[in-house]
Amino acid sequence: MLIKHGWHSLKRALVAWSTALLTLGLGLALVMIVAGSARADSGALGLMQAFEAARDNDPMFRGAQAERQAGLEFADIGRARVLPTISAVVSNNRNTATVTSSNGAVDNRGAYTGSSASLQLRHPLYDREAWASRDLGLARTAASEAAYRAREQDLIVRVFDAYTKALLAREEVSHLRTQLLGLDEQMRSNEQRFARGEGTRTDVLETTSKQALLRAQLIEMQDNEENARNALQAIVGRPVQRLASLKPEAAAAVPEAGPLEAWRLRAIASNGDIESLRQAVEVARQELRRIQSGHHPRLDLLLSTGRSVSDTTATFQQTSRTRTVGVQLSVPIYSGGGISAQARQAAAQLAKAEADLDAKLAELQVELHRQYTLQRSSGARILALQSAVDTSLVLIDATRKSVLGGERTNADVLDARERLSRAERDFAQARYQQLLAGLRLRGLAGVLQTDDLRAVATQFTAGP
Repeated sequence: MLIKHGWHSLKRALVAWSTALLTLGLGLALVMIVAGSARADSGALGLMQAFEAARDNDPMFRGAQAERQAGLEFADIGRARVLPTISAVVSNNRNTATVTSSNGAVDNRGAYTGSSASLQLRHPLYDREAWASRDLGLARTAASEAAYRAREQDLIVRVFDAYTKALLAREEVSHLRTQLLGLDEQMRSNEQRFARGEGTRTDVLETTSKQALLRAQLIEMQDNEENARNALQAIVGRPVQRLASLKPEAAAAVPEAGPLEAWRLRAIASNGDIESLRQAVEVARQELRRIQSGHHPRLDLLLSTGRSVSDTTATFQQTSRTRTVGVQLSVPIYSGGGISAQARQAAAQLAKAEADLDAKLAELQVELHRQYTLQRSSGARILALQSAVDTSLVLIDATRKSVLGGERTNADVLDARERLSRAERDFAQARYQQLLAGLRLRGLAGVLQTDDLRAVATQFTAGP
């Protein structure tokens, strides 16, 4: 009985130890999983990481890739029109025939099998429509290639724009929180001075009102930050928790060299959208040429060979082999006026394509001048705003001391803090705008590359 009791005690102890070890193991595993997730999420999404993710996940760019792949086939489709076509026809039939001659004799042939096989090659010797279709296909392929190049450069700009908007929204939230902390300190100072009889209830009310306004702005800015982060996530196709920041010591970008006219000429020659529209004009021109070819004759070379066994009643129980070499001439005479109507329609489409190209060129001139001016003038603006931030910091301290001396009021301190906030926000925005203007300028000129974005990314801090 004693032995049995001891065995049960030992068994319960083993079960308890096993349960404790299992619980400890699950706890450690959970801690490791959470720690691993924390480490995975702790790294900031760098600018180049965002761009590489966007290349794989951005719906607009994936659509551009598919459109380009489809456009590459236009050249082969058009080229096929001027190449020979080879066709084969094979038939095998089960027939039942009764032949009645003109003299009334009846020949009942019963059921029999007939077959035929032929191989034909047709090659255009003179076909203006085929030649126009070939050139039309080449122009469409060139247009799709140019459009894809423009979308690839546009992706660089869109990623940087969305990335910096998310950064700017985050910085605005941070600035508002810093202001609120400063106002908390200001409120304590107001209350202490009021308690000592040196301040007024108006000072406390002014600071309280300013705090309420900043809290309302903070809620709005937090919503803006979330919206900006969601916009970036839609492009990169992955959750975004943290972003790399622009280095505080990052210098203002050096303006792109060269006069505006040089950039204009470069844009006209290399801009992807302009080249795409230029090829669209060529597409419309070749389409008009193709339609007008409907009034021209067509001459084809024909080569054929065939074999037939009892394929008709006239060749019953006969086997024949034929080989043919010849030319076929087709001359259009009248088609109800359809070709002329299509030609007039195609001419109107050509005029529209030329107008679209002219409109895009005019739009490019305006945008190129804007980005060129912005990129060149933002360096001086950044320096001025940096000076404004430094001056505002000194002004706040000086104003607070003047309040203690009775020379300034609490409202002056609040105004100084607000000016500092605006200067800090404008300074951060100006730094991003200069970098963005440089990328857009190169994009408009059609020379923007991934290396340009990589050079800009070096001015951002790497994620931990």
